[in-house]
Amino acid sequence: MAESKKDARQKAAEARAAQVAADKRRERTVRIVGGLVVLIVIVAIIGGAIFFSKKDANNNGGTPTPDSGGATPNGVSTSEYYVSAAANSPAGVPTVKIYEDFQCPFCKRLEETAGPVLVEQAKAGKINLQWQPGIFMDANLKNTGSLTATNAWGCAINAGKTNEFHQGVFKEQAQEETVGAPGYTQQQMLDLGKTVGITGDAYTTFESCVKANTFNTWAANSNAQFDKAGVTSTPSIFVNGKELSSKGLNIYDPNVLIPAIEQAAK
Repeated sequence: MAESKKDARQKAAEARAAQVAADKRRERTVRIVGGLVVLIVIVAIIGGAIFFSKKDANNNGGTPTPDSGGATPNGVSTSEYYVSAAANSPAGVPTVKIYEDFQCPFCKRLEETAGPVLVEQAKAGKINLQWQPGIFMDANLKNTGSLTATNAWGCAINAGKTNEFHQGVFKEQAQEETVGAPGYTQQQMLDLGKTVGITGDAYTTFESCVKANTFNTWAANSNAQFDKAGVTSTPSIFVNGKELSSKGLNIYDPNVLIPAIEQAAK
């Protein structure tokens, strides 16, 4: 009898250990180290798709207040504040909206893998691709990098470099996110403007726009759309207004993502 109880206790302990191991496989943490400060952000791994959570992001005091009367870049929605990758998308094609943050490492991964194909699809009139920029990472990282980058993107949009600057900002993202570091700097964004081909009078206007923080309020307005849509992690992809289920879906593989978008649009 004693041996039977011992076996039962051992089996119970093994079962608990197996459950703990399973829980650890389902959840990972991204550790962002800044000096002696460690910010722990929960990262959910769902069927191969990885996201950055905004659930614990709080206003760090540097985030502008949303204001519908604020300046909006040319061609940007004045009601939902998203950016279209291509103008005049044909009626009836799927609308694909991506909620992202320029300091989100998994948004960078999406941009580098599936991004070019999505833009190509948009330019070919196969989808209506929309980007919804957020600035919640500023609170996570205790900087204003996302705000700085989004404001500059607005200025680049007015200079006719929407897609080029969008791609360029993600390329400039720091390899290691460090709490308290400035993230993107204004000078970095000004240099990127030159890199993507903004020159002459257009650059002078771009520079003035960036330095004046012309589109800070637009960045805040766009960020507010995350809560309205119930978005709690980035990147989040919506097809015709409905969130694309990421369960078992590798969104970073365009050969998987594009068919999934087509299926979701049916």
